[in-house]
Amino acid sequence: MRKPLVVSGPPRRVAIVAASARSLAVLRGPLIETLVRRGIAVLCIAPQFTTDDEARLAALGAEREAFDSEPGGPRMLRDWRVSRSLAEIFKRWQADAVIAQSGRLMCLALIAGRGCGVGRCLALVNELPIGSADKTVSAATERIPERLLAKAFAAADVVVFHNRDQLRQIERAALLPPGVKSHVVAGAGVDLAHVTAMPLPGAADGIAFLMISTLDLSRGVLDYCAAARSLAQRAPNARFRLAGPAGTGPTGLSPDALKPFSDVVTFAGPLADVRPALADCHVFVYPSHGEGMPRAILEALAAGRPVITTTTPGCRDTVDDRVNGCLVAPGDVEGLDAAMASFLKRPDLLPAMSRASRLKAERHFDQRRVLETITAAIGLG
Repeated sequence: MRKPLVVSGPPRRVAIVAASARSLAVLRGPLIETLVRRGIAVLCIAPQFTTDDEARLAALGAEREAFDSEPGGPRMLRDWRVSRSLAEIFKRWQADAVIAQSGRLMCLALIAGRGCGVGRCLALVNELPIGSADKTVSAATERIPERLLAKAFAAADVVVFHNRDQLRQIERAALLPPGVKSHVVAGAGVDLAHVTAMPLPGAADGIAFLMISTLDLSRGVLDYCAAARSLAQRAPNARFRLAGPAGTGPTGLSPDALKPFSDVVTFAGPLADVRPALADCHVFVYPSHGEGMPRAILEALAAGRPVITTTTPGCRDTVDDRVNGCLVAPGDVEGLDAAMASFLKRPDLLPAMSRASRLKAERHFDQRRVLETITAAIGLG
């Protein structure tokens, strides 16, 4: 039986572990800022940090440390070396709470934290770790042995899921020990005061579609480009824009992969601020093959933009079909084309769907509720 954890007071030193420094700087930025404002020291741990990541985290008041996430040797030996490296960082920095995300790395960080005596360990399941075997699944959603996942959850005090489908799948597999608390939050949420409802642009020059995403096969980037090419042949006045940073890992794409579509899709690169791009579009498109709760969609909802996304867990929670957007099957380019074409046929529905999107963001995806849940879970309630 799991022994009850004795925690003496709220944590004062919190380490946050992720496979991507960008996800720490961007997705977890509000959490880091909240912790720092409460006088808590925060250490961000990731395999590597770009100059931009370093600047963002420094502005938030967080420290950072890199580690080798891919040491040599067989998988079991590599996992042991990663756990040992993380445990050494936790002990040296004297962390009294660990927050871990990113699939297999999440598991290893939780096990390391419990093994070296960290007072409280929190799992953030931002992508389903025992998810689809689809070849377009990103490195962050690498399939994990259930035994490793069970061991990691046993090491956690609280597990926070980004959608209810994740929790149901873990419960069906009986991987969550009885003594471990669980919560479901709306991903990282969205700052409704920062991303406000925006009036739709005029449609006299045609309907404008927008996708904002890391360039990755798992996000459906090429599906969007292919659907745009097909639709452009029938609707020459429609406009298609894509923005986001280059991808990494086995399913990541470089901007060069978009060149075959450059005559149809305008690529804007990474955006420091997504709001101007959202203000200029009529419909937001995000045909992901599966993830926790896409921040890009939540920002589009907050801006009051109808959304086309997929029926995958997490994504389907953001759209009420034909109320504030459309749902299509992942990887279905023809279905995506048809959904986009439906807005060209009925542009009169855009204002009502726009209002429905903003209302949905206000009701379900407020960032403040997400932060309240996470901070309470680590003992700051």
